[in-house]
Parts: sequence; structure tokens; C-alpha cells
Amino acid sequence: MSWMLSSLVPELRRRAGIEGLFVFGWAGSLGLILIFFIALFFAFGFWWPYWRAADMDTWMVYEAFLFNDGLDQTYFAHPGYLTILLLGLWFDLLHAAGLLSVHALFELPPVSDIAASASAWMRATQAARLLSLGYAAVFIAAFAFLLRRLLRDWRVATLATFALAFSGGLMMEARVVRTELLAAAFAYSALLILLLTPRCNERWRVVMVGFASMLATLAMVNKIQIIFPLMTFPPILYVFAESPRRRDAAAGRVRSGIWLLVASAIAAIAAVIMAVPIVMAGLYDPAAVAQRTSLFGTGFPVYQAAVAAWVALWLAAYARKFHMGAIESLSAAAALAAGAGLGLLVLDIRFNSGNAIAVMNPFERMLEYAVASNSRLGEAGAMFGGPMIQSLLSGTLQLLARLTFVLRSSSRPTVFLEWAVFAMMVFAWRRGKRKEVFQAALLIASASAVDLVGTLRGLKNEYFILTDPLVILAAVWLLVRVPGLQTHRLTYPVGAALMVATVAVGLAEPVKHTFKRSIPQELCTPHFDRTERIEHFSFCP
Repeated sequence: MSWMLSSLVPELRRRAGIEGLFVFGWAGSLGLILIFFIALFFAFGFWWPYWRAADMDTWMVYEAFLFNDGLDQTYFAHPGYLTILLLGLWFDLLHAAGLLSVHALFELPPVSDIAASASAWMRATQAARLLSLGYAAVFIAAFAFLLRRLLRDWRVATLATFALAFSGGLMMEARVVRTELLAAAFAYSALLILLLTPRCNERWRVVMVGFASMLATLAMVNKIQIIFPLMTFPPILYVFAESPRRRDAAAGRVRSGIWLLVASAIAAIAAVIMAVPIVMAGLYDPAAVAQRTSLFGTGFPVYQAAVAAWVALWLAAYARKFHMGAIESLSAAAALAAGAGLGLLVLDIRFNSGNAIAVMNPFERMLEYAVASNSRLGEAGAMFGGPMIQSLLSGTLQLLARLTFVLRSSSRPTVFLEWAVFAMMVFAWRRGKRKEVFQAALLIASASAVDLVGTLRGLKNEYFILTDPLVILAAVWLLVRVPGLQTHRLTYPVGAALMVATVAVGLAEPVKHTFKRSIPQELCTPHFDRTERIEHFSFCP
């Protein structure tokens, strides 16, 4: 007996820390996460009837049918431009390969042939779900590799990847056709790239800033609500970023810097000139000007200018903090403008002013949906008055209730991770790691602020993906930066419990949809407003 106990002591000590959570190394762990993620997709999701998640599956597939029929886009709420564009191209590719018989509206069987109509919609929706799975897998892999590069610790990066993959938001987004998935993937890839930028030389820093700016703009092109997480990125970068790497040869740095400034300025001027018509079409459409005037008392794009100023001020603050010279600062600003211009130019692939209006006037479009949830927000002066204040106070109480999980449960396992972050912050504070506590608190506060805006529409499950990465980043940042957390005796049991809870709670919504039997009767209205060219669906009485 004593021999057995003595042999177990090293194993128990090893399992007291983070090491006990791993069976395989980096590649094996990442592969296992993706395999398990894909297996759960086919077990709970792929075989759902095409109408099981009609919001937004049905009208995204419908828009792809319109796209391949050469017809204009009719859905501009998010505006969902990239989702529709890529889905149409995906259908076209599958059709050319003989894997999808119906890929355009004119090919749909007559509604009188119920079986054929149901089969066409089912095959198209399953194809769309496979594309969503592909987006999710790429997001998971990109998040893993960028985070490993940032943290320089594959084990912590793996835990973060696990938390993202099986989070409630991503688990559902991989099974349906929604616009948040691409937007979140682009936005958080941009954030991680910008956090990595200071480690590169000056030339690559400018290139990476431009690339990240383009990704952030593409996120906006697909889901305008992503503007709220994006607005939190500048202060996060200011607080988290390392001092940029410098070259020793000052004269060589100046010469190369001038050429870099010239190149980035040329790229910015060219991109902005090409994007100006899109910007003008979005900002000065008569309907957009009228709506801005009713909300703000002026047709001038006030908050759009404020957003640009917000980014510029943080860029200036960053340059001052790290003693960046005028040449490098101007190069970075030019790269930002070039990336944003290139991102907007994607709208020209299949231009429709509706997309430009939604992207350039996000608050107005989002307010329309908030009014649908709370009619008082549509009253004159409500946006800056009592109704908005009451809605935000109610939202704050809702967030606090959700944080307890008991008072208001949800399929969001990152709530439990947030509890762990609070405990880690206390641990870090007691060990004098005040800066790390502040950094983690900023991430949690940013996530809470974005979630608070989301409560204006009930903070639906689909919105979790917009802020879950911030909570995950807070947790892993503390794990890496605070000595003692990775080897603490509670790290293994708490980590193991969190992993089990993450999968169980994150899978709750897909399982619920699998056994759901209700039919979306609202789509049974003849020529439903989201699918006006469709007279009738096969599932309707």
C-alpha cells in the first residue's frame, strides 16, 4: 500500500496544475478539438430539417438563390453581404461539381411538388451549414495559432481554443447560417494580429496594421453590430501592447521609414479614392440623411466622424506612449486608411446601395431592431432620454442575473469562465500583479459593455460570439502573466470542471434544436416579406 501511495504522489502533483489537463501535445490537442467539434456538428445540427432554424437559414439560402439568378439582394439588415456573396459562390461551385442540383431561384421545383421542393431546400440548407462549419473551423484554427504566437505558451492557447470552440455562441453559429460568425472571426483575428504587431520590424508592422484594418472593415461589411467590439479594441491595444521592436541603425531606419511612408500613403490614397463613391452612397442617400436628421437633428454624419476621431486619438496616444516617430505614426495611419478602403471595395463585387447604407449608418439600422423589441425607443428624443436609460438599466440587471446563471440561465458556458477570471484576479492582486488585474478587468468590462448594448434586443444566443473571445482572453492572459496560477493545486480540478461544463452547456442549444418540433408558422404567410418570391414552403399547412 505504501508503495502504491508513493508512486501516486508524483502523478497527483503533476495533475495539480495545468499539465494534468492535457493528454496530447499542441498538434494533437488542436486536432482533437476540431475532430470533436465536427463530430458534434454532425450529431446535432447537420440533419435538422431545413426550417428548424429558419431565422436566418431560410432567407440566407433564399438570398443565395437570388444571387445565382442574377437578381438583386433584398436583405440588408446586418447587412450580411459577405455571407450572401460567399454562400452564392459556394452553391455555384457545388452545382458545377454536380453536388447540388438546385442552386438558383429559377431551378426551384414548383410549390405543388412538396417532396421535390422540400428536398431542394434541404440540400441547399445542408450545403450552407457545411460552409458555416468551415468558417467555424477556420476561426478556431486562426484563433489558436495567433494566440499561441501571442502568449508563447501552447498549453494556455489550447485551453483558450477549447473554450472558444465549445462556447455557446460558436456551437450554434457553426450549425446555422448567420452573419455574426464571419464578423467575429474577422474582428478577433484583427485584434490578435494588432497585439502581435509590435514584435515585428517596422515594415511588417505597417503591413499588419493595414491587414488588420481590412479585416475589421470586412467584419463591419457583414455584421454592423460588430462596431461595438471594434470600438473597444483601441483602448485594449493601448493597455496590452508591448513596446515596438526597434532597429539599431537610426539612419537606415529613417531611410526605410520614408519609403514605407510613401508606399503606405500611395496605397491609402488609391484605396480611399476608389472607396469614396461607396462611402458617399452610404452616407448621403436621402433616406439615410433623413433618418440621421430625425435622430441627431442634423444630416451631418456626427457619430461616424466621432468613431474616426476615437480611432485617431487612440493611435496618437499609442504613438506617444511608445515614442513612435512622426514617420512611423503617419505610415500606420495611412495603413489603417488603406485597409479600411480595401475592405469597403469588396462591396463593389456586387454593389447595392442598401449594403453601403447599412455599413455607413450602423446605429440607425440597429435602432430599428431595438424599437421592434421596445416600442418606446422609437419615441421622439428617446435615444438620449428616459426610455434608453430605462432600457440600459434593465439590461444591466439582466446581465447581473445572467452572471449568476441561477437567476437567469443560458447556454453560455463562458459565464463559468468569468467566475474563474474573478477568482484569478483576486489571486493576482494579492501577489502584486496590479497591471495584469487591470488588463483583465478591461477585457471583462469591454465584454460587459458590448453585452449591455445587446440587451436592447434581448442578448440572444447568437450575440455571445461577439464577446466570448474577450472573456477567454482575460482568462488566458492571467494564466500566462501571473506566476503560480498554472501550478496552483486548484488549477487542475477547476480547469477540468470548466471543460466539462463548457461542452455540456455549450451543446445545450444544439441539442434543444435537435428535439424541437415547432414549425415556424410566421414563414407560412404567402410571399413572406423575407422571401417574397417564394409563394409557399413545403412545411406549411
